[in-house]
Amino acid sequence: MKLNYYSVCLLASLFILFASPSQAAWYQVEIIIFKNLDPDSNGELWYENPGLPDRTNSIELIAELADGEEDEIEVSSTEPEQLKIPQNKAELIPYLQLDEDKFRLEGIQRVLNLSKEYRPLMHVSWQQPSLTPTTARAVHIQKYEEPETTVINEIETTGSNSEDSQFSDQNINEDIYQVLDLIFDGTIKLRSSRFLHVDVDIAFFPEFLAQAENRQEEGLFVQQQADYVRLQESRKIKLNEIHYFDHPVFGVVLRASRLNLN
Repeated sequence: MKLNYYSVCLLASLFILFASPSQAAWYQVEIIIFKNLDPDSNGELWYENPGLPDRTNSIELIAELADGEEDEIEVSSTEPEQLKIPQNKAELIPYLQLDEDKFRLEGIQRVLNLSKEYRPLMHVSWQQPSLTPTTARAVHIQKYEEPETTVINEIETTGSNSEDSQFSDQNINEDIYQVLDLIFDGTIKLRSSRFLHVDVDIAFFPEFLAQAENRQEEGLFVQQQADYVRLQESRKIKLNEIHYFDHPVFGVVLRASRLNLN
């Protein structure tokens, strides 16, 4: 039977639709989010909140697998730019967070750590399949200030004959954890069509944008200062290249590489 052009296109579409996920292209995505210690706004003032990123249909990274489900993912020594997945692995886990020994941006991380101008806030990497713009899921990322513990009461009881004490020879500490301040919150989406694209949408809450109330001062209206700034950009990217997404206050370094499934 001779197939015409349209029949070939239909068969190709059906093959792609019903192909196993393991047969599709898989990628490792790695990002570093950093802040500018001395931001240069170039005269820009932020007096209006730009809106928070849309987290609809976003997904959280899988930090670890359930017991008995973990299959080790090894780095191929012959192909340093790819991760090698053992053939005995039952299935690939989409959006699985990868260990630090799989990182490829350690050099940039070291430079940022030593820099007097920038400070890294998050360094994370994950694996995911190649998905179309309609099926791709955005990865939700966020970070809070480190918790601080304040001891508000310490009771020490040493008398074993005390009738009023329920405890003896014990120290009782009551700790209150302060409310955590959000540093950033947003999404990263990798999508594939004819080319590979990434969508970065992150709201950053810098310390100098402390909220101020609207007020009247000597007959002049003082507008409320913004609570956060936002980095929102979509870009076509190439594999194994380092991509920078810049904002006067913070930035994102991103690198995507292909996983070797053979």
